[in-house]
Amino acid sequence: MATLVDPSRTDPRLEEERRRSHYALRRRTLERMRSKSTDLDAEPMRIDPAIYTDPAYAERERRALFHDLPIVAGLSRDIPAPGDMMLFDVLGPPILLVRAKSGEVNAFLNICPHRGAKVVTECSRRTRLTCRFHAWTFDLEGKLIGQPGSEGFQGIDRADLGLMPVPVAERYGLIFVCATPGGQIDIDAHLGDFATELAHLELDKAEPIRRSEISCDANWKYALDTYGESYHFASLHPTTIGQLAYSNIMVYDNYGLHARLAFPRAEFMDYSDRPEAEWPHTDYGGLYMLFPNMVINVNSIPGVGQFYGVSRIFPGDTPDTSRTLLSTYQPAHSGTEVDVGKWADMHDFIQKVITEEDYSVSRDGQANLRWAPPGFRTVLGRNEIALQHWHRNLNRLMAGRN
Repeated sequence: MATLVDPSRTDPRLEEERRRSHYALRRRTLERMRSKSTDLDAEPMRIDPAIYTDPAYAERERRALFHDLPIVAGLSRDIPAPGDMMLFDVLGPPILLVRAKSGEVNAFLNICPHRGAKVVTECSRRTRLTCRFHAWTFDLEGKLIGQPGSEGFQGIDRADLGLMPVPVAERYGLIFVCATPGGQIDIDAHLGDFATELAHLELDKAEPIRRSEISCDANWKYALDTYGESYHFASLHPTTIGQLAYSNIMVYDNYGLHARLAFPRAEFMDYSDRPEAEWPHTDYGGLYMLFPNMVINVNSIPGVGQFYGVSRIFPGDTPDTSRTLLSTYQPAHSGTEVDVGKWADMHDFIQKVITEEDYSVSRDGQANLRWAPPGFRTVLGRNEIALQHWHRNLNRLMAGRN
């Protein structure tokens, strides 16, 4: 199935910034490939397995990371037009996101103020939201505009019976929510310098191609840990990822809570000894890790163009379960006429690798950690620098949490 992508939708300034950033990343990656070395942390790091298995820790962690921090609910073009909506329940509280007539995104607890029923159970484009229980109706700003039998509720100000908002912010093509009602989201403070790297991806113009959900019998951190290092490529992915990228070589950039890393693509070596001016174009941009739980794989489909593979990993109902929301997007700059089936095929390939290879190890490792003897600690090597960085951020945010 072909679709026409309008190149004029891309910003030439951002395109140049994207090219500059990604070429600099390739330059550093090639240096590591030639020297057969990788970016290293100062020393190995020990991890207490209780952070993967302890229910009390899991509950504190859920509040600290998934209720108090901004969490990406989706990309802008997941709900592109006024009246489009999206359900986002993986944080625990049921959250409804709608794009208002103004073009802004509103977010509410998907809880009817009458009897607590879900107001929206199926998403479609509409101008009002009607609870199926008693037909209370709300506009896209959450205001109660229809109340059958309103005489039965005299004495209660209708203005107090609107949907309860939760903090929401849309920036750089990402829609962030905070699961705790009240307060605001400071995206600039949360992203810091990482915002510059996100901006040139033009995620606000990326078209959703396919999405799916993966359940895993492992703690969400064990699942997430499989994304942040290439040390396992040759051993765990010998016929898949291991054929496309070098093992145990990585370039790493620290952005406070966030990070970007690059894994050498095998085809880079085909021209490693040629002057940079003779290098062919590449659509590879590395792996963007947005704390606490989002990974954006800025990669390429051979002979086709760039894709954005987005993984968001969430805690399950118990410490030893997790849910991954996997989405694939077609960048606006991917070409003039393209076969979107190629992006769908890439989505299926990534899902198969994650499910059958990465998460199979996560599942078995999680089961083992339940039986870890007192004093046992897992270890992250110096070559697993991105994971060390992530876990230090986790430890800092969890310090003092009761």
